[in-house]
Amino acid sequence: MLNKEPILAIGIILPQDNRRTVSFYFSNPEDYSINFQKPKKPHTSEKLTVSLHDGDIKINKIKTDNSTNGVTIYDVPAGRNFHWKKFIDVTLPGNLFITNRNDKLMVINLVPLEQYLASVAVSEMSSSCPDEFLIAQSITARSWILAGTEKKHSNLGLDACNDDCCQRYQGISQQSIQSIKTVEKTCGQVLTFDNKICDARYSKSCGGITENCENVWNMAPKPYLKSVFDGQNRLQTVDWDCWLSEPQNSFCSPKYIDEKYLTKFLGNVDESGQYFRWKNCYTQQIFCEFFSKKINESVSHIKNIDILNRGESGRINKLNLKYQLDDGSKKSLILNSEYDIRSTLHPSFLYSSAFILKLDESNIELIGGGWGHGVGMCQIGALGMALNDYSAQEILSHYFQGSLLKKIY
Repeated sequence: MLNKEPILAIGIILPQDNRRTVSFYFSNPEDYSINFQKPKKPHTSEKLTVSLHDGDIKINKIKTDNSTNGVTIYDVPAGRNFHWKKFIDVTLPGNLFITNRNDKLMVINLVPLEQYLASVAVSEMSSSCPDEFLIAQSITARSWILAGTEKKHSNLGLDACNDDCCQRYQGISQQSIQSIKTVEKTCGQVLTFDNKICDARYSKSCGGITENCENVWNMAPKPYLKSVFDGQNRLQTVDWDCWLSEPQNSFCSPKYIDEKYLTKFLGNVDESGQYFRWKNCYTQQIFCEFFSKKINESVSHIKNIDILNRGESGRINKLNLKYQLDDGSKKSLILNSEYDIRSTLHPSFLYSSAFILKLDESNIELIGGGWGHGVGMCQIGALGMALNDYSAQEILSHYFQGSLLKKIY
């Protein structure tokens, strides 16, 4: 347990982005000092472009006030490796460190945790969300990063990256006075279980039932990351064919938040669409084209897709895909995780692995529910709860059952 607010190292531009130049804009250059490793004239203009050969550069904020002035970085990836990938400009608080990592630029934001969280809450969803949702989101995000169990970018010396593989962090431009105040209300508060900070996971939409963590990742079961029905009445058994093809009364369903109005509450890079229930339809030809690229073989036909195991939320974590090559030979591929299934059965990335399948000689149709891995807090479900007068405490208790709130600094 910490007893004071830490400074985080958040990766904004990563080596995998293959950047050789990065451009910055300073709303007030006098607020910053820029230290170049290699001799360079003092920088006084509003714009700065850094190249791969400029050496290490430190950009430090001189003024310690909480003004909204920051450094804007142009063309930052949002949604790396996902179908919604975009490039956005982000304005960041704190200090920056630019370095060359294996002939690729890396930009790191060194930022106090609470300033970071004020941006996470309104990057994951929008500042139009109810206060109780933003409070629950902030506590969940704080708990996740302080638990630090995933360490996805520890080889780069980072606490997290700026994107969906960790937590969305898109700077201060999405903030409002109200969203900042909701984070301030929770300063230092985390979820705990057995006197340890909870590894509090979350996803966009569970589709009606959250998932056990061990069914998604190679990790031990955690009591506070067990599957829960996302509604008021617990289901005993589920017929997945009916469940995934018919609307249900759960907190993330249109009963609690009409998807016509959902765009108002989504994050800056989220797509409008059907999050609770969706369909993906392919011809055999289209599916075989993108599948062939993924496995580097010439596939002519999908013969069958056998679902071998589902988790509690209906998410498939094991299936066998049988296919035929152009030369007539027949092969099969077993996919052993929800991530691999989502990556393989879509040209970029499937919304979730909770789906039923319709396959014939001409077409392949996936009828699914939810967006994301489904473990922990369902963001749209938490939004539905907040819009229907549930408190942040009730939201957290619902999704992280058995957890306790604790203020550690």
